[in-house]
Amino acid sequence: MVPMTGNQQLGLTSGFRGHPRAAHAFWTPLVKAQRPLQYTKRLQHFNKISCQVGDAISQPSGSVISFGEALFDCLANERGVPKEEVKFWTPYPGGAPANVAAALAKLNVKVAFISALGKDDLAVQMMDLLAERGVDVSGVQRVDLPTRDVLVVYDSNDDRQFVGFGGPNESFADTAISADQLPLDALRNSAALVTGTLGLNFPITAEAMYKAVETARAGSAVVLVDVNWRPVFWDDVSRAPDIIKPYVSKADIVKLSDEEAEWLFGLAAADALQHPDKVLEQLPGVKGVLVTGGGAGCSYAFKGAGGKIGYTGIVPVLKVESTDTTGAGDAFLGGFLASLVKLGGLEALQADADKLRQAVEFAAACGAFTTTKPGAISAQPSQQEAEDLLRTSSFAPAPAA
Repeated sequence: MVPMTGNQQLGLTSGFRGHPRAAHAFWTPLVKAQRPLQYTKRLQHFNKISCQVGDAISQPSGSVISFGEALFDCLANERGVPKEEVKFWTPYPGGAPANVAAALAKLNVKVAFISALGKDDLAVQMMDLLAERGVDVSGVQRVDLPTRDVLVVYDSNDDRQFVGFGGPNESFADTAISADQLPLDALRNSAALVTGTLGLNFPITAEAMYKAVETARAGSAVVLVDVNWRPVFWDDVSRAPDIIKPYVSKADIVKLSDEEAEWLFGLAAADALQHPDKVLEQLPGVKGVLVTGGGAGCSYAFKGAGGKIGYTGIVPVLKVESTDTTGAGDAFLGGFLASLVKLGGLEALQADADKLRQAVEFAAACGAFTTTKPGAISAQPSQQEAEDLLRTSSFAPAPAA
């Protein structure tokens, strides 16, 4: 079974809608479908923000680094029609690693973002947005390739489908994150490194991803990998599991959805959610897994100090009035990482069942809060807002096994 990419599956969405900057002139509300790449003229040498390739990230110990793609989701204005029949598109900033970085900054965690963006107006808008949130963007490389845009259509059930790009898949800036330009000292000194897996399809970025993980692990960083499966990014979907598995095996913590567990390891989705220890058993070198299941909640399994699976649990969804699940999984991940840093690190969570559950429940609150408003970044909660939601809302009954 291949995981759904619709917005009904909490934790499988990225990007955001309805950011306040949409009111600015840049956010052209209706974009001609014939030229989705050119909803604004690309300014190939627009240098409003000065950030040269390889600039050092000025991050102290205890910070988090988010590594990966930043892009623009071009959402079809028409519902229930195929890509070829869409007349207008609306662009919104997104990309799971960028969303996670923004979520961490909102939770008052020092965070830096490593990526590659073009020398175009889209890159400037993205960097400006993240910098305003408080994300250190000095590690973003600027390359002579366009910033990626993703075409997103909606089926008759209003579920999202990622159907392609505004150009050839391999032609975008995020395919060219250079290993030679990584801020190695920052990676060694960080508290945590979080990445996805989409870049593994592109050799240059894949090399940088492996180098970042190896450098972070050589220091003191906890490495967290979000599977974030998106078939549209892969030239040969059949090769993806054999490429993704070795990479996620290098992580300390892996986040994935129940359907991604089914796709990657052959476990039934319901079984993966109810028994996250079975997912962890598929990853011998990994210390913990977080399994998201949309409306069914989430679960976790972590090894104790002795290397045996010590703590497992299921956290149902919080009862909220959801309006837009876009970016909920990224907010969840940001919330968990924030708790990991603030509660003393991975070893502290491995040694204390209460702290571990507290971290997962806080993550669930961050994800739930994000669904109550439109937009992934604009809807992300502060620490106080997430804590207030935990106090004032209740968890739905856990689904039957």
